[in-house]
Amino acid sequence: MTWLTAFVFLLGAWGNASAHQINSSYTTVITRPDTVKVMFAVDEADLIRYFGLDRNGDGYVWREEGLEGAAAVGDRLVAGTDLEVDGRPAVLRATGAEVGQDRDGNLFLYLYFCTPVRSLPRTLDLGLRFITELGEQHKNLAKILIPDKPLIQAVFSREEPRHHFVVSEPADLWAQIGDFLLLGVQHIFLGYDHICFLLALIIVGGRLGNLVKIVTAFTVAHSITLILAALQVVELPGRLVESGIALSIVYVALENFWLHRTDYRWVLSFVFGLIHGFGFASVLRELGLPTEGLIASLLAFNVGVEAGQLVIVSLMYPLTVLAARSVYRRQLVWGVSGVILLFGLGWLVERVFSLQFMPI
Repeated sequence: MTWLTAFVFLLGAWGNASAHQINSSYTTVITRPDTVKVMFAVDEADLIRYFGLDRNGDGYVWREEGLEGAAAVGDRLVAGTDLEVDGRPAVLRATGAEVGQDRDGNLFLYLYFCTPVRSLPRTLDLGLRFITELGEQHKNLAKILIPDKPLIQAVFSREEPRHHFVVSEPADLWAQIGDFLLLGVQHIFLGYDHICFLLALIIVGGRLGNLVKIVTAFTVAHSITLILAALQVVELPGRLVESGIALSIVYVALENFWLHRTDYRWVLSFVFGLIHGFGFASVLRELGLPTEGLIASLLAFNVGVEAGQLVIVSLMYPLTVLAARSVYRRQLVWGVSGVILLFGLGWLVERVFSLQFMPI
């Protein structure tokens, strides 16, 4: 039983009359922060009369006949459907089909579609032009299901083939910026791989000016790729990005065993920072970026990352100073770098081979 079948049985709320008698089809739309799902339900009489699914001519649509003809029926319905999400045309992608019965025993073909979105839609505009192909008196009874909101219902007909639905109120931009700022801080503190990378960069010590260059280069680099990737200007496979982040940790930790000068390490920090930026962007893609206040939210997330990063570096720097003044400086640097190297190798193996045994 698929994700919308349960809702199909609610169709009886429209009345107990047989679907054959009232000449109706049904549409259910489910909105989510990352997707809009659409289900069309067409009854047996219409499947025979308008779609020719009674292949053997016995007056019935059997399950095999319904499933064999599902793609053709779906193509016709989608071709006659106009869906706009927040004023932008949406493309419906088929996700499945099944044959079943409503609670009155009427046979239906259920067709499932979806379209991705970046946040919970504010408005939906739905036009069902295919109604004109299904008889003069045909009606389509639609339901819009919204998380934590009352059910919205509408009747589509030849006279009213299009409806506008208000799904959610405009977001509070300042609250949204605050949420993304906090998200950025949380991500850097829970991103153990990013913390290990930063520690590996600065544990060798060096002048304060060089440390500032290293941190600034990392910040500028990952800010560039974060914005480019979040706006889908540049995209890389997630597995490649995550493996690249692990490789950056391994390389920097290894380099600490022979590094004597930190003058030019900001270059390395910049190069690997570009890879880490793609990793930050993947977090935003998973959560879904808003359509309203997109740039402000991106900048807020980046500021949050930087704030968390500055806190981490500020806590680490005194320790690197103490280590630099210790007679055991080399042993301390090698010991910490060795631990980081082990973590980096673990993440690298895990991500290259799609395993799961390391901290995030």
